[in-house]
Amino acid sequence: MASRYDFIKDVNGGSEYKIWRLKVRVIRLWRFANFQENNNSNVKPMIEMVVLDEQGGRIQCTVKSFHVYLFEQNLVEDNVYMISNLNVALNSAKFKPTSHEFRMFFKRETEVRWVEDSTIPVNAFCFVPYNDILNESNEERHLVDVVGLLSAKGDLIEFKRNGKVCNYLVIELDNLEGGPKLRCTLWEEFAHQLLRQLDKDTSGIHVIVLQFAKMKYFKVPEVDSLKAILQTSDENYSQPVTQLPSHVTLTAEEEFLNRLEYKKIAELKDVNQSGVYSTVGTIKEIGSEYNWCYRGCKKCSYGMKIDGNMFYCKNCNIHYSTFVTRYSIQVRVLDETDSASFMLFEKEAANFLDLSASELRLAYIARGGDKNCHPEEIDAFKENKCLFKVNVKIKGLDSIVPYVLNVQRLCCDEDLIAAFIKKHKREDVVLMSENSELLTQITDSNDVLKENNSMFVDNSENNFLSPKSKSTDDGVMTSKEVSAGVGEVAALNDLGVDKFITPVKSCEAKEFSSKNVVPLAEDVEMSSNKIRKIIKQEKID
Repeated sequence: MASRYDFIKDVNGGSEYKIWRLKVRVIRLWRFANFQENNNSNVKPMIEMVVLDEQGGRIQCTVKSFHVYLFEQNLVEDNVYMISNLNVALNSAKFKPTSHEFRMFFKRETEVRWVEDSTIPVNAFCFVPYNDILNESNEERHLVDVVGLLSAKGDLIEFKRNGKVCNYLVIELDNLEGGPKLRCTLWEEFAHQLLRQLDKDTSGIHVIVLQFAKMKYFKVPEVDSLKAILQTSDENYSQPVTQLPSHVTLTAEEEFLNRLEYKKIAELKDVNQSGVYSTVGTIKEIGSEYNWCYRGCKKCSYGMKIDGNMFYCKNCNIHYSTFVTRYSIQVRVLDETDSASFMLFEKEAANFLDLSASELRLAYIARGGDKNCHPEEIDAFKENKCLFKVNVKIKGLDSIVPYVLNVQRLCCDEDLIAAFIKKHKREDVVLMSENSELLTQITDSNDVLKENNSMFVDNSENNFLSPKSKSTDDGVMTSKEVSAGVGEVAALNDLGVDKFITPVKSCEAKEFSSKNVVPLAEDVEMSSNKIRKIIKQEKID
């Protein structure tokens, strides 16, 4: 007797009149909005699913935006359904949730009926060996399932993309087979889910399963097998999880001379958008507006508040019984244009002083230091000329101080400072020379003014350029943006980095009559900070 439904392994693009009937469990369901849908609030995001049948076959099914309202109330993850009358198409997506050659689309005539059936497993994994992933032998580029022992993790990294705050976490997995370890990236809620689990379970042994490269915890035979290896092995796997570096560190020379945009302190205070820049200046004073240290969260380094007998971290939403002392030193920095207050935190301050904030606090308390003053060791910052990598954060025009200048890197190397100043002084000379030539052409060449009846003026509009940008035929500057998609298994050096945007002035031609320009009178006094312009008004006919 023929089966009343088809198996996923038999789905193909044969006859267009074939009516496919599947009995499947929805093992993964998510929403996806393309660019046009993101910009149209009336269009619902598509529904994407991976379904599983009793033979373990998996295939991707999609409900397009204009059909979502017909099916969204009837589709729930983990439920089993009889689904019939679907369209079949090639599975040509860049990253395929399954290795099936085809994918299926719901249409208006598709029928969906919920059923109870325990013959279809709740979970089905297709674990891929680490070597296959690391050697890029998986040519189909479908999303993979992996299992391993958590051996290391990085910091929770926060960044902004299209104005939205995003997070990711890099972890390292070990399959205990003596081969290379696998580094994976967890995004958003999956990163927070792991951090919460690690905070609850301090045993030091954590077995992780990644399905479709997204974080989930499952009770599966492979996990039990891995645990059995742990129990029978003579090796000790209970050591603490080591800390991975959060990013690849550039040398100070590479970063300051080639990567960062230079701004003088006066220019830093005038920027109208947040960004990271380089500057050079001399530390003259230690600020007294803020305390020189703060109570930091041991996990995320955010400041903690006293809550009864505990310390509360708002960022982690967790109470702790202890805290970690960290530096927060306000320094007053001057250059030839202006002065500003910079904030130095634990990493850079500890490297400069060769002393952690915790160590300095204990020594300061031991010698009876005044809590309203800072330790004398911090005065070592004074009179040092340094290079600063500064993160400018715009707080808002309604704030007393509309910006915050946080130091991300501090360099006091005299040779590098000299090279930095030489490079940017030379650029200033070139710019002044170019401006001088342009001014000469405008003021001295009356023939040009008469012929073209125009002159170049500064335009307030901004063009936007990115580092390593290049010019295209239409004059627009473009740069390649590299970013890792959500759910992608990636090595650390494959992590994407959002492009940095910096405003650049432009010029445009504007009508300006040469007959409106008259020479200055000989008896007019001129000064460097004020120039009087005499404009001859045209007579009204």
